[in-house]
Amino acid sequence: MLLRANVQVGRTGWTNNNAESVNYVLKQFTRWKPQQLPDLIDKLRQLVTGQFNAADRAIIGGARGDFVLAASHPKHRLTVDVWSAMSDGRRDKVSKACCQPPAPPSSTSTDGSLTMPLTPGASKKPHQKRRRRAEKSVTMPKPQMPKILKEGSDTDFC
Repeated sequence: MLLRANVQVGRTGWTNNNAESVNYVLKQFTRWKPQQLPDLIDKLRQLVTGQFNAADRAIIGGARGDFVLAASHPKHRLTVDVWSAMSDGRRDKVSKACCQPPAPPSSTSTDGSLTMPLTPGASKKPHQKRRRRAEKSVTMPKPQMPKILKEGSDTDFC
């Protein structure tokens, strides 16, 4: 996983809201001026390409850039020599493997034709409790209302 260095050190000017952060970056990139749609698309492409390049620098251990490789992912770190010897297709594959979250556990059928993700508790309603077979649920009896005698009556019936 790649982390932004400025989030780790607590630099100001960044919000927790992702949309606001990206909006601020876009406004800085366009120098706070309105853009025509083709120009905006080109600027977005440049911005995204720059972020991919910064992520690649983090994988090869570069100190320059916005991203650093998390301490929990040392297996993705490469040297500059290994990175420069790779083909473009292999570099893309290494970058995608580093940035993708791990796949959820799954189960494959015996003939290999079907793979289903394992989702424990997917068939339960929220807060549903599983009881042992012999255990039964207990229903509390309703409270009895006290009988009220009418004034002037000498019977127990109302």
